[in-house]
Amino acid sequence: MSLKKTFAIIAADKLKLVLALSALSIVVAAGVTFGSWSVSGTGNGYAKAVTPSNLTLNDASASTVADLYPGGTGNVKVSITNPNSFAVTITSITGNGTIVTTPTNATCDASTGVTFTDQTGLSLALGASATTTFTLNGAAAMSNASVNACKGLVFAIPVSVTATT
Repeated sequence: MSLKKTFAIIAADKLKLVLALSALSIVVAAGVTFGSWSVSGTGNGYAKAVTPSNLTLNDASASTVADLYPGGTGNVKVSITNPNSFAVTITSITGNGTIVTTPTNATCDASTGVTFTDQTGLSLALGASATTTFTLNGAAAMSNASVNACKGLVFAIPVSVTATT
């Protein structure tokens, strides 16, 4: 019997055609399965941790607003750059030195009366390779002892920043 006649007979009954094609698929798949090899191996994969760079603080004096006065508190602006390829979360910003005026005013610097309240328990997101200016609400205070020479001046408040990944 020729192949053409065989297909004509099978095609006459669609159920037989479906079964024949299924059987053919199984035979082909079995041939592929039995004709392949299974191999495996063991060893080590490797990864290397980056060497992170320190965060940098930038001049944020241009973004300050005049909200500090004797007996009151004011906001502190901190501009921070993260040069790393991964984001960080700033967890604390703490005072780290003597607060002075910028530009320098010797009369005011002698008795600025300005203090900084350490900011802990923060959760400030700083993206990878990003610079962001953060506002620390009410973080600066000016005592009533501040002299008139301090009017209208900007105060540079040295701080240390702590962050986690």
